[in-house]
Amino acid sequence: MEIYQYLDQIQTELLNHSWKEIEIKYYELCSELAGKEQAQRIRDIDLNAFQSELNEALCTSLHIVDQNSAAALYFEYDMDNDWQSSFFICNDYTMRSEEDDDWASDWISSVKGPDLKEFAKIYAENGFDYNEEAIGITLYLIIKTVVVFGKVAESIEINIPVCIGFHDQDPIMRIRE
Repeated sequence: MEIYQYLDQIQTELLNHSWKEIEIKYYELCSELAGKEQAQRIRDIDLNAFQSELNEALCTSLHIVDQNSAAALYFEYDMDNDWQSSFFICNDYTMRSEEDDDWASDWISSVKGPDLKEFAKIYAENGFDYNEEAIGITLYLIIKTVVVFGKVAESIEINIPVCIGFHDQDPIMRIRE
């Protein structure tokens, strides 16, 4: 299966499965496509500092959301640049069913998020979808990022749509719609 088919499948899973189920599924897929050693290497990366910084940046972003009565919050990370991330506060939002994510590029404010150099290093070693191994690794890195973000977002009361995507991802993923 091509990586984009998996990415489309992930969106459905985000709305219908627990974080734990999703993470286990993609750990197993990474183990199958790239080997258990690679999957274990990714799983063993300590994400506590990333999660803490993510929480802090999310709280700052939500303050801006409240001040501006924003319509949506979009979190983006850049796999090619040390997994650097930003939160984008958006005045508009379009439901996923409308297949138009242009709203996410028309933001009113942004907040710098954390980077994740360990993920970026592993990603750089393999590329996006060069072969099955790269696909397994990339998907598991994406899932680990989505899961930690999703858990942080769930821990805070947020009353607007919350989305996530890697730089230039289309369509972006909805955590909450």
